[in-house]
Amino acid sequence: MLSQTREQLRLCSQCPHGWLSPLGQLGEEAQQTLARARQTVLFAPGTPIVRAGEPVTQLYCIASGTAKAVLSVGDDGEELLVALHKPGDLLGLRDLFGERRHSVSVIALEELRACLFPAELVERFAREHLSFWVRVVQLLAREIEAIEEQFLLFQRRSVRERVIHFLLLLFRTYGADEEGSLRFPATPSSIAELLRTSISAVRRTLSVLERRNLIRCADNRIRLLDPEALSQLLRNT
Repeated sequence: MLSQTREQLRLCSQCPHGWLSPLGQLGEEAQQTLARARQTVLFAPGTPIVRAGEPVTQLYCIASGTAKAVLSVGDDGEELLVALHKPGDLLGLRDLFGERRHSVSVIALEELRACLFPAELVERFAREHLSFWVRVVQLLAREIEAIEEQFLLFQRRSVRERVIHFLLLLFRTYGADEEGSLRFPATPSSIAELLRTSISAVRRTLSVLERRNLIRCADNRIRLLDPEALSQLLRNT
């Protein structure tokens, strides 16, 4: 029971991913208040964490697992990939200080554990702690920039450009292991699903990149051999 109590009262700054979240940069007293209000929830793969249109009553900080943020476009309900999320990401922050309704749906890509915090508590801390508010504004600016980049990706680029951009996005978001393989388990089918394109088109692009010695595909893992050359190829297309 003692270890459970310690876990329940752990501060955000003591979380392995706490340095990624603005909550982990609050003072100790504010973090203790958050710890007492925090709930932890597990989401199975494919489960919505939040749905577009729902009111923002809680914020979700990802403790483990990955997720995708999607926006329904058109009358057929086609989903546009808006962002990928990793541990340390705080979901709902942008909409809390906007329309107070979730603008996108966020879906777990694998088993995901999230810490839930009352939205009104986070909003109060933003009013009371200037350094926290500055950090929030910085995160919001980066998030808006990333969303604009995603819209540009889907509206103006070819399948090859989208695949290259997506591989670089995975690299920037989740990183690579000691052998250079993406930590995100990307396969042709999962990439095709996320980019809303055909598996054959994705496979053709991956084959071209392999022949250019830019990537290696093996055992359902993709290894980026030269991320900078891949970025340069994208800039030149």
